[in-house]
Amino acid sequence: MMRKMYYNDVVLRISLIIAFLSVSLFAVYSQEQETKVRIIIKAPEEILVGEQFRVDYIIEGDTQVQETIMFKNMNGFKILHGPSVSTSSSVRFSQGRRLTTYRTTSTYYLEAQKEGAYPLPRAEIKVEGRKYRSDISKIRVISPKEKAEEVDAFVKTIISKPRVNVSDTLTLTYRLYTTKEIRRIISSDFPTISSFYSTNITRSRQTFSEEKINGRVYKVVDIRVLILQPQRVGQFVIPEGQIVLEYSTPTGRRVRDIWGDVYDEAIRSDKTLKIDSVKIAVQNLQII
Repeated sequence: MMRKMYYNDVVLRISLIIAFLSVSLFAVYSQEQETKVRIIIKAPEEILVGEQFRVDYIIEGDTQVQETIMFKNMNGFKILHGPSVSTSSSVRFSQGRRLTTYRTTSTYYLEAQKEGAYPLPRAEIKVEGRKYRSDISKIRVISPKEKAEEVDAFVKTIISKPRVNVSDTLTLTYRLYTTKEIRRIISSDFPTISSFYSTNITRSRQTFSEEKINGRVYKVVDIRVLILQPQRVGQFVIPEGQIVLEYSTPTGRRVRDIWGDVYDEAIRSDKTLKIDSVKIAVQNLQII
């Protein structure tokens, strides 16, 4: 009798373990078999008023969903064309398994109409009874003038030696840093240099180099380079000056002139930069 009860107890335990494993394996299998889908919006973060640009709504998943993301209106934007639909797929291997990712892309070409921050409409689809929605995506629309005013630029006054002998020479460089390439120098008021003989060695043709300052990339060019030689002993200050730069900011529009030629419209703006003063100490050989 005892043996029979023990035998029944063992059978019951084994049955429970098998049932538990079956449920667990079924749950894992169900998770693996569950369709994975997401909707991605690919769009610029910032554009100009009047600029034409592209927005993609991408349905991405492990099963192909050939559904068009359709909108009749988009707040703040004019729909120029779309949606046009394209499909693609890619294959990768993970832990010995071949995984295929399918994409269906609905593409719109839009034009920004007025300044402001506008959310793009969220896309929603239904796959195998389950709803999927895209994240919220916003686009900031600014005026070309505002874009031009965002340019960060300054001039550094650089001397090779702040303390020299009366018989020495030194180099004085006015170096321009700008986050955007200039169109031209409108005017320059370089300081008058007295008590020094000066020779201008600025190259007539120069190209911009790049330099990163505090994580920001600047275009750099030497706008004036002088070799100086002191005329007498003393403490001297090379005074301040200024330059006026012109920038050209595209609006994103194509316009036609009075002769019928089509060109890219741009707004021109200027920016005045200060040239800092600098001190130079000139000493006699016997004093040094």
